[in-house]
Amino acid sequence: MATHYELLGVEPGAPLEEIQRAYRLLALRHHPDVAPDADPVTMAAINSAWSVLGDPGRRSTYDAALGRPEAPARPTPPPTTGWQPFEYDDDDVDDDPEELSDDPYTPVERRPSDMLVMTPVLLIVGAVGLFFVSIMSGSSGLRTFSMLLVPVSGVGFVMAPLFVMLRSKSRTESGSDE
Repeated sequence: MATHYELLGVEPGAPLEEIQRAYRLLALRHHPDVAPDADPVTMAAINSAWSVLGDPGRRSTYDAALGRPEAPARPTPPPTTGWQPFEYDDDDVDDDPEELSDDPYTPVERRPSDMLVMTPVLLIVGAVGLFFVSIMSGSSGLRTFSMLLVPVSGVGFVMAPLFVMLRSKSRTESGSDE
């Protein structure tokens, strides 16, 4: 009668990963759902071998029953922090990974003046609101004021982002000189 090791086609000292890989390959070949003409007895024997060799406690008991000396415990690898080295294999990218900064990302400090970009939006909303109020109240002065706010907000849609970009550019230039 073949041992579980022989049935799975692995050496008695094989690591668990190798045994699992052998079990999965055999299961793909002999499982009735994958191979309709497969022998269910063979699949049951493969499952039995995996249930013994896949469990370290049952495997050591099985090895003792076979008369094999207990395998020495493998040293466990040191725990990892989840960090993996950067693998650079793309020749099309111009950035050299050695030149990349190892400093953590720190967001740019925002100032209240950076909200200037929202001013044109608020002006256009205010112009539309004033226009409807002027229609309901019949005030030609409010209507004129609301119509003057529309081109002012249009200019603001162009100028405000430019102003903020210029400020951020001057901030980064002054920060890199330090």
